[in-house]
Amino acid sequence: MTPKFCRMAWRVDDMDDFTRRMGELFGFSFFAPSLIAELYPDAGFNVMFGQHGIEPIQPGPEGLAFAEGDPLIEIAIDVNGADSVLARMRAAGHEPIAISHLPVPAVDEYLFGRDFHGIQFLACDPGVNEAQVRSQLPFDALDDAAPPKIGCVTLVSPDIDALAADLNRLFDMEFHAFDPAGLGTRGLSGAHRVRLIEGPSAAVADGTSALLSVDIIHPDVKAARARLEAAGFAVRDTRALKGGGTAYHFGATVQGFPLSIYPVTADAEMLGIA
Repeated sequence: MTPKFCRMAWRVDDMDDFTRRMGELFGFSFFAPSLIAELYPDAGFNVMFGQHGIEPIQPGPEGLAFAEGDPLIEIAIDVNGADSVLARMRAAGHEPIAISHLPVPAVDEYLFGRDFHGIQFLACDPGVNEAQVRSQLPFDALDDAAPPKIGCVTLVSPDIDALAADLNRLFDMEFHAFDPAGLGTRGLSGAHRVRLIEGPSAAVADGTSALLSVDIIHPDVKAARARLEAAGFAVRDTRALKGGGTAYHFGATVQGFPLSIYPVTADAEMLGIA
């Protein structure tokens, strides 16, 4: 279905450390897309991908303009026509801050800046990133990849109604109310796998990013929790689930990466669908 969340990018200080530790915690593997070296042969920055939907980016010594400020660099959304979204965003006064050309599918994707509700969203056509990566190696779309992987992302906004209305009007993303269960006072969610939280809450109060958590859907939550706790990351909030099991919110973990974990059986419940 579209629109839908397809990946997120987070600024890291040490790529080797981040990818190694996320591999130890979740079994995640990362690779460097050949497109970066082809388009930017002298680039000092480092980008890694994975079927789990996490895209760490390490700026080089010269920095990276679109990675300044909030370490959340992008929330990427497969949309019903990236060029249509571009036209609508421009009509609403939002110019892209970066345009990436994907040569294999021969299309552009558009990253919009924090003048849009303080969060950088990227619009791309469905399947184009997978097509580009598959020119290098086998690669499953996020929907088809086996867990553990990103099940949804939870964003904080001071006005979730205004943000949801604009995402609906400009990205065709529909939202419904859901119970944020201690993470905030109100929540909006959708089948597109983007959740919006309005505070205040203890989980939100000390945040330095619009990203409250990357919510990892996991086939063995107890084992994942044990590994995270053994690595020194304490559970900050728990949620007993209607279908059994528990979701755990950890907040900042490896290099500040905020995350939670929940069982595969609770996917619909986490999205507020069940």
